[in-house]
Amino acid sequence: MKKELLIASALVGSLGLAGVAEAASATMSGHNRVGVVGTDADNATNGSTNAESRQSTFSVSLSETTDGGIGISTGFDLSEETQVLDASGITLTFTSGAKLDLIEAGNAANTHIATVPGASGEMGISAATDTNAPTTLTFASGGDNVGFEFHTAADAFGVEGLKASVSFSDNSDAANTTGAHTDAGMMSIGASYVTTAGDSTVTIGGGLYQGSTTSTTSLYEDEGYVVSISAVTGDLTVGFGYADGTNQAQAGANQMDGNASGTTVTGASVVKAGAKYVSGDITFAVGVTAGEGNDGDHAAAVSGSNDSHDATSASISYAVASGVTAVLGWTDVSRDDDGAAASDASGSSWYVGATVSF
Repeated sequence: MKKELLIASALVGSLGLAGVAEAASATMSGHNRVGVVGTDADNATNGSTNAESRQSTFSVSLSETTDGGIGISTGFDLSEETQVLDASGITLTFTSGAKLDLIEAGNAANTHIATVPGASGEMGISAATDTNAPTTLTFASGGDNVGFEFHTAADAFGVEGLKASVSFSDNSDAANTTGAHTDAGMMSIGASYVTTAGDSTVTIGGGLYQGSTTSTTSLYEDEGYVVSISAVTGDLTVGFGYADGTNQAQAGANQMDGNASGTTVTGASVVKAGAKYVSGDITFAVGVTAGEGNDGDHAAAVSGSNDSHDATSASISYAVASGVTAVLGWTDVSRDDDGAAASDASGSSWYVGATVSF
C-alpha cells in the first residue's frame, strides 16, 4: 500500500497538480449553554415547573482571497442550539468594501436593525397555539433561499457613517396552492447611519419588506417596516425599536408566538426597548417587549379583538473565566387571546446557568 501511495504522489507532482486542492482558511466557534429554567404560569393547571436547559452550537467559517483581492467566504453550523447542520450561502467581498451575499442571503432591513439590548438567559413561558402577537422586530420578514443581498461599502453615497443594502429572493417555481401559505419571494431595502453625539455613539437603522405568497386564496402578503435606534455611552447601551406589518404563517413553521400554518396576523406591531450596563466582569441588562396583532385565516378578512404579548425581563451575567459566563435571568410575560387573558401562556420564569464558549 505504501508503494502505491508513493507512486500516486509522484504522478500528481509530475502533472503539476500538487497545489490544486489547497484548503481555504477555516475557523471554528461555538458554545455550550447549560442551566435550569423555572416557570410559574398564571394558570393553576400548569402551575410551577422546573426543567433542565441544554443548548449547543458549533460553527465552521471558511474564507479565502483571490489574487485580485476578492474575498470569498461561507460556512456551516454543525449544531445551532435546537437545529443541526445549517449551511450558509456564499459571500463575495470586493476590494471597494462592498459585499454580495448569494443563497440564503437574508433580508436587507434585518441587516440594518440597530442592536436593542435585552436580558440574557433561557427563561420563558410556552405560548398557547391560538395566541399570536409579534415579539421580534423581524416578524414581517421572509423570503426564499434563492436570492441575493448587496451591501454598499462604508460611507455609502458619500455620506460618512451610512451603509445600505438591497435584497431579493424568488421562489416562483413553487406550486401555487389554495392551502397553506409558502413564501414566493421577498424584496427588502435597508440602511443604517452611525454618528456621534457628545460622548455617545448613535446608530439609526431599519428598512422595508414586501413579500408574495404561493397561496391563491390568501388576501394578504408578508409586508412591513422596521425602525430602530441605539446609543452607546461608555459602559451603557440603550436601544429602542418598532416594527409594523402583516405576517403569514408558512407551512410547517411558526413565525410568531404560536402562529399556526394557514393563519395571518394583520395590523401587527411590536415595540422593543432595553438597556445594558457593563461594570467590570458583571453585565446588567433589562428589556421590555410589547406586541399586538389580529389573527385569522389568511383566506378571510380578519375580525375580532387583538392578541397581545407584553414581557419584562432582566438578567445579571458574570464573567467567571475566559469564555465562561454565569447567568441569572428573570422574566414576566402577559398574553391576551382575542382580547381575553391567556393565563395558560402567561406568568413568570427564571433561569440559572452558565455558557462556555470557544
